[in-house]
Amino acid sequence: MINHVRNTVLTALNKENRGYLTPEQFNLYAKHAQQLIFDQYFSEYSKLVALKNARRLSLDYGDRLSALRSNIEKFTVESDIAQTSGYYIKPSDMYQPVSLRYGSKELDMVPKSKEMYLYSSNLTAPSANFPIYVDKNDYYYIKPDTLADDMTLVYVRNPKDPKWTYNMIADNPIFNPSAGDYQDFELAPEDEPNLVLEILKLAGLTIREPEITQAAIGLDTAEFQKENS
Repeated sequence: MINHVRNTVLTALNKENRGYLTPEQFNLYAKHAQQLIFDQYFSEYSKLVALKNARRLSLDYGDRLSALRSNIEKFTVESDIAQTSGYYIKPSDMYQPVSLRYGSKELDMVPKSKEMYLYSSNLTAPSANFPIYVDKNDYYYIKPDTLADDMTLVYVRNPKDPKWTYNMIADNPIFNPSAGDYQDFELAPEDEPNLVLEILKLAGLTIREPEITQAAIGLDTAEFQKENS
């Protein structure tokens, strides 16, 4: 997908693979565009769930909710995390957690500000049968302190940074998908038009061509109005 997106962007810029947008610029914009669209998966999912609960959502061929759920599931992974100095360090690629388990037990999350109140009574204090976890910025810790085995974390990861790789031939960058650091987009194929639009917006700002940015925003607005009419 990444080569087709780049060719489409360059065609829109009317540069025939040379000039205004370097491979390095494209890769930066591609990373930003992919993350932006990935973030929109979750806001759109929440909106569609609300529409479903209000019985205002199609569940036939136009079931966008199921499609979004499937797209998000592709980024859902499970990882066993070892304890390090009493803490469980979060994976560097984590977007958001889904669940935490210790053995066969699901861990309940307790806000740091409420943790002290758990120990005011033996009935509420965490135990091996009813463990809890606290989210502390870049890591988790589990209570009671006697629990020190691996924790199982199910989480949604961030998409990998896309990278259009190339060889220079006759002073022109030629696509090389065999490079060791090549990385295609990880979004669904139907997101390709949105990727092109988002990259064009950034490209228009870079080459100081407001018409390109305005045209991309106009297409984006028209598509949004059509989907929400």
